[in-house]
Amino acid sequence: THFDERIRARVCADVVASTLDDVCDVVVALGVEETAGLAAVVEKSNPAAVLVDETSSPAAKRFEKFGAWRADRSDDLVQSLVQTLVPWGAVARGARLAGQSATLLARHSSEDACYAILFALNGLVAPIDVVASDINPSWEKGLRRNAQEFAAMARCCGSEVAAALTDPQTKRAIDLLNAVDLRDQVGSYRVIVSNETPELEAFSLCILQQNNVFNCDAPILERPRVPCLATWRGRPFDQAASAAVFIGHLDDVPGGMLSDDDVAATNKLPWSWRIVCGANPAYDAFPCQHQIFYPAGLDDAVASAKASSSSSAALWYDPVFLVETLDGRRVWTKRHYRCTPRGGIPGQWTLTTLDNGVVSKEHWTIVDAADDLSWAVFHYSGAARAAGQSYQGALLCSRDGDWPAACRTPGTPEYERVAGAFEKCGLKLWELYGHGPPSGDSLDDEASFMWTPDFRAFCEAHPPPLDRIGDITITKWRERERAKATTTTTTLAA
Repeated sequence: THFDERIRARVCADVVASTLDDVCDVVVALGVEETAGLAAVVEKSNPAAVLVDETSSPAAKRFEKFGAWRADRSDDLVQSLVQTLVPWGAVARGARLAGQSATLLARHSSEDACYAILFALNGLVAPIDVVASDINPSWEKGLRRNAQEFAAMARCCGSEVAAALTDPQTKRAIDLLNAVDLRDQVGSYRVIVSNETPELEAFSLCILQQNNVFNCDAPILERPRVPCLATWRGRPFDQAASAAVFIGHLDDVPGGMLSDDDVAATNKLPWSWRIVCGANPAYDAFPCQHQIFYPAGLDDAVASAKASSSSSAALWYDPVFLVETLDGRRVWTKRHYRCTPRGGIPGQWTLTTLDNGVVSKEHWTIVDAADDLSWAVFHYSGAARAAGQSYQGALLCSRDGDWPAACRTPGTPEYERVAGAFEKCGLKLWELYGHGPPSGDSLDDEASFMWTPDFRAFCEAHPPPLDRIGDITITKWRERERAKATTTTTTLAA
């Protein structure tokens, strides 16, 4: 319900034995083999959509429907003709939703399953703010609105549009982005990072951020309301401690920013944290993530003196991560965020960045952290408003990217503490993307998407660019990168 307070759900492990008294708008079948219960639910509720995942039986898949489109009529000549000849009609719209649902459910993550449901509700039942914005040209918008948006692009950003369409790589990126729903954050971001050009950034900056041609206003989700860490190392969690947790294991932090215990725990690493895993594929589908948090305003002696005497100093955040591009390359990618304390509550931060022409704003919360900094759990909720994207999730971080040794055994205090931190974020451990807690005392690296042996070997052979961007504004940094006429990435052969 944190996506929309109107949404309610019921989970039934045995739909035959359960008593379903409520009429529902959407039915979701996951791993269903027998169809008697599913048939009973569909008949009683007559839902607008029935989503059936690929692990269900072929017989169950026949119950899939999206509005006027039905899977059990997929071989029907009339449905096929209507779908093809009337692309703006209800049958074609349902077919597009069916394809979108199949793509999302096939990723086997709880977040993608939620978005499959949200798209179905938004398309067939009622507008859902978190997925209502759409910057793709589509039949759903209608010819008039598409024409108005194209006219606005030409009027407001004619030179940027011309430059983008005459540059082959940028034109290819736009074509690929038009082929995916930009609200599919994993698919769209992989396209963008695979084709970063100055022309694409200028195109996006003008159309989306400066002129908001598509009238997008994706909100930052305010639910669940995640509490901050209250005490740390036996003391109330204040702003200085909050900065210390973010800075984590980073070396060369100026005196006064961290305590002697913090400095001893860092072991002088070139990063603050490595991400073990998270719960949002749009954020966590990119491996080998390094977090680098460091104080802002430390590039000169005066700023350093001010920062060392102030517990509320802002931070910079430079994430470094690996992207596997559409053409099979592996690319190190870096971003630059400004971090400022939020709401006067220690442990709450606002992070902002400019990413390929679009401003993203995120609310981060430090949920929990071990006294020895062996692990930390962070929650985030953000939005690229002008691009129509809202997202949220939580991260487990450690010094080396491994699941923390003290947290591996169910029932132990540290394991339950990590599980409890994710519970505060509205998440179960099984929802973590690509990596759950290992069994027993040994860590099975193959279970980790973020740090497989192959990815670790790549990191050894091709070290990530961990140098800090430093005290330069996000806008100036992006301008500097554009001036180089190259991407911010180091391209390496796979």
